[in-house]
Amino acid sequence: MSTIRLRLPQSGFEKNAHPSRTFVLKSEFRGEVNFVSTDEQYMQAVEKGIALIEDNQATKIVLSRIVSFPHQGLTAEGVFNLLNEKFPDAAVFAFTDENNAHWIGATPELLFRKRENSYSTISLAGTRKAGTTEEWGVKEQEEQRLVTEFIQNELKSVGARNIQCNELHTRNAGSIEHLCNEISFEYDGDWKEVMNALHPTPAVCGMPREQAKAIIEHLETQDREYYTGLIGIEQGDHVEVYVILRCMKYSERMLHVFVGAGITGESVPAHEARETRWKADSLTSVIF
Repeated sequence: MSTIRLRLPQSGFEKNAHPSRTFVLKSEFRGEVNFVSTDEQYMQAVEKGIALIEDNQATKIVLSRIVSFPHQGLTAEGVFNLLNEKFPDAAVFAFTDENNAHWIGATPELLFRKRENSYSTISLAGTRKAGTTEEWGVKEQEEQRLVTEFIQNELKSVGARNIQCNELHTRNAGSIEHLCNEISFEYDGDWKEVMNALHPTPAVCGMPREQAKAIIEHLETQDREYYTGLIGIEQGDHVEVYVILRCMKYSERMLHVFVGAGITGESVPAHEARETRWKADSLTSVIF
């Protein structure tokens, strides 16, 4: 693994105060490498997922796909600089993996932020075009409720104290926006226990977690590689960990964008395929 570049939306890290360690962890979901799916193939997978949910095998699953674009001569460094400029509220990152492939992204999803024994995290779900004036749909609100309840229950299970959840609001992420709750809590144990309890969240896996993982492994054919893995930095009593979303793998000629959508019993396959396109476009519209 090469040097990891990670620009946080708000640092809170003091230069030279303590040695810092930046780390990247792969996704738990592994499969065939670089399987790029069409909208039709993705919708077929979504239909199968909905059928399994209707059969009470899960309440939510997250299905991912890879959407590829010619990079038109842009360098990996150039892509990183563009994302860094255009996404000030995201964690923007770049690293080279064990196969010398470049990964670049701008993730909005904080797993947790630690300052001594005080922590904060977010519950993020539902996706639509930025600036939409209509109310959020039932499907998106239900998806958000599941994620928020999961986080609160997992925090209680590891002994977190003083768990506080703010009001539901809409959070902008460039050309798209999400439903969001901000959650704060206190915890006196090892921060890795919090990381292991929260990850993978329903936003990248589903619910119940083990059942959703089994369905994803059955329905997804591509290897997520680092998509839905973790990237973070530790410096003394300060730690920040982000879920690797809105990311792309840079190859000799193509940008392979990794995206996904949350599937529930209310899902419509064509709408979920459209959502993944929106997420891919949130990156490529900046780059091109």
